[in-house]
Amino acid sequence: MPKFPYITTKSKRLEKLTRNEQADLTFDLINAFSLVKNPLSTSLLLQDLLTALEIKNLSKRLRIAKFLLAGKKQDKIIEELHCSFGTIAKVKSWLEEAGEGLKDVVKKLPKRREKFKLIRDYYGYGLPQILIGTYLNHLEERERKRVEDLLQNAEKKKKVFAVIQELVNEQFKRKKI
Repeated sequence: MPKFPYITTKSKRLEKLTRNEQADLTFDLINAFSLVKNPLSTSLLLQDLLTALEIKNLSKRLRIAKFLLAGKKQDKIIEELHCSFGTIAKVKSWLEEAGEGLKDVVKKLPKRREKFKLIRDYYGYGLPQILIGTYLNHLEERERKRVEDLLQNAEKKKKVFAVIQELVNEQFKRKKI
């Protein structure tokens, strides 16, 4: 018996949708991503739309593309990201065949903020540097918190889905009896 029997018996599989229906689904997805205008909105959309595993897999593919475009060697990518050669080969082939969208996004990715080291020995003229450093540290903290919240909410969603799945499976078993 399949793990999710209700899916195969009660709903249309994606392969069974017409080309027009598939195009309509894709149209909505493309436009949903084009409507988000800032990292917070994007984060909320990702946590609502994807599972934690999907977010992690997409993040890893994006980082692989970033490393490949930067000229990093495949063995170093495997070592750093703990991924397979096959995943790297797949991303590399996407970049070589039709990777214009991915290349464009990778070029525009901002650098992740790092903690600004405050030097406490400034007096008088050092105040602007202290204020700028404090502000940059606040931005880095906000960015880190946003990413942590996204991953934490995706994990919560995974747990909720598991509970729902159990309930649906119980209901399916009762109908069979």
